[in-house]
Amino acid sequence: MHTLNIDDDGRQRVLFDGVLCETNNFSLATAAVEMNAVASQNTRCKDPVFHYILSWPTSDNPNQDEVFDSVRHTLKSFGMDEHQYVAAIHTDTNNIHCHIAVNRVHPVTYDTADDSFTRLKLQRACRELELKYDWTPTNGCYVVDENKQIVYKKRDEPPVPQGSVAMEYYADQESLHSYAMRTCSDDLEKLIVKDELTWFELHKLLVKQGLKLDKKGKGLAIYSLDEKDITPIKASHLHPDLTLNCLEDDLGPFEQLEDAGRYTLDTNDEGDDALIHMYRYEPHLHKRDEDARAARREARAVARRELFDRYKKYSNGYKRPKMEGTEATSQFKALSNRYAWKKEQVRFVFDDPLIRKAVYRVLEAERQKEFESLKAQIKQERNAFYSHPSNRKLTKQEWVGQQALKQDQAAISCLRGWSYRYKRDALTPPLSENAIVCAVADDTKPYNIQGYEKSVSRDGTIQYKQDGIIQIQDKGSRLEIADPYAQNGLHIAGAMVLAVEKSGEKMLFSGDTEFVESACDLVPWFNEEGKKILPLTEPQQRVMAGYDKAEVRDDAFVATHRIVDEETYLASLERNEVNDNRERHDLKHKKNTYRPR
Repeated sequence: MHTLNIDDDGRQRVLFDGVLCETNNFSLATAAVEMNAVASQNTRCKDPVFHYILSWPTSDNPNQDEVFDSVRHTLKSFGMDEHQYVAAIHTDTNNIHCHIAVNRVHPVTYDTADDSFTRLKLQRACRELELKYDWTPTNGCYVVDENKQIVYKKRDEPPVPQGSVAMEYYADQESLHSYAMRTCSDDLEKLIVKDELTWFELHKLLVKQGLKLDKKGKGLAIYSLDEKDITPIKASHLHPDLTLNCLEDDLGPFEQLEDAGRYTLDTNDEGDDALIHMYRYEPHLHKRDEDARAARREARAVARRELFDRYKKYSNGYKRPKMEGTEATSQFKALSNRYAWKKEQVRFVFDDPLIRKAVYRVLEAERQKEFESLKAQIKQERNAFYSHPSNRKLTKQEWVGQQALKQDQAAISCLRGWSYRYKRDALTPPLSENAIVCAVADDTKPYNIQGYEKSVSRDGTIQYKQDGIIQIQDKGSRLEIADPYAQNGLHIAGAMVLAVEKSGEKMLFSGDTEFVESACDLVPWFNEEGKKILPLTEPQQRVMAGYDKAEVRDDAFVATHRIVDEETYLASLERNEVNDNRERHDLKHKKNTYRPR
């Protein structure tokens, strides 16, 4: 712990274990004792510690003076500027944030500070700090208007009907109003501002979620297509402009669902007039348990992080077991000694050096054959030993599976999550075998490509359509192309536009040979016309695309070993002797020097 400075007001900044802190206590080490001593003077205050966090967006990078000034400003807004506090700056996440713990009991009067409406006070203080330091505005109950005045934010959405609130509270069911707001409000907000909106588009959006827009009395109401007994809700509760008068002024006379299009349950129906019913309102879902589910989800996330930390500890500390001695050295040595003894016997049996040399070669071939056989046998035993699960490091999936067999709750939950992910990934079928393969989980946001309409499916697959037909499908690690040869490879170029926005860690063309060749032929044109270069990583495709030059190899046969019969061997000896004699007799003056052999 290192004290950096102490100001005139008694505040000191301390660097403790890499964390910069500020406190107005006598010491950071005794801050807890001091605050407890003061809090004990007020026996009526049951919860004297008040803790909150100030966090900045990633676009802001405040220095330590600005952070601690923000702390003091917020304490003043709470009326606790004279109270004991400790503030610590954390930079272990993408967002710089500061933890503040303050004693609600005043150190002199021992009165308890009022902690009511602290959320509103903190929101207003944050807006004041954003104006003071020109930081990025954030969401809250207070906003800054066009006159740089801090005003209370008006409600964007109409209030929830009291009947829906009572249903969710007493019956523990999600109301039709909540379901409609959750599934349709965002898309309806974008759709309602279109200049050429039609009744068909309005019905299509609602029918997709299992809802029906129809007349009720002198206005419009929204019904559930699946739950006929559910009381409908006013359409204006979903959006203020969703009234009969407003819509008929813009869209003409009201058209019922049956007149606007063709209702169907077939999710693969690509007809222009199809109103596809994909989802449904299920009132039996538990609404009251949302907070409990969120708490359980957070608990699962914490347990899963601890589980993966345990696997990392296992992986880092793993030591590969060594295979017990297999007498391989003694076997090889015995093999060499046996054939050395055989060669020694040949010296006594055969007097002719040519026959002796031929026998030596036969023995050497047999020795090499036994040597390779013994080597393959030992390699097979070694592979069998190290392929056994107990003799190699387990993958994360295998290790988690073993922990699940030991009744580890976090591992069981993790396996269920993986199973759900595999099912979710299988929701969108593959579009084609012809694709641009990228790195694992190389996800990018949807991009606007000229001539294509984009949509995102439930499993996160991004689909790019042309004339209502899916032509490109982005599954993160694969950019699948339905018809790569249409329009002179237009869809291949469209997929390349998406590919250059990915990480570039891995990128290659996968599919039939014609597709790979066509894609590689398009790469030079794409690089020349585009702003970014396609980062291919496959060596052969880089050569085909003109990035690299092909390696020049000499395919001529090079003989490293030669096996000949006795006749050929004797003829070669005679030929060498003739050449030696010619060299001896045909010497050139001052160039060749005779050396006796």
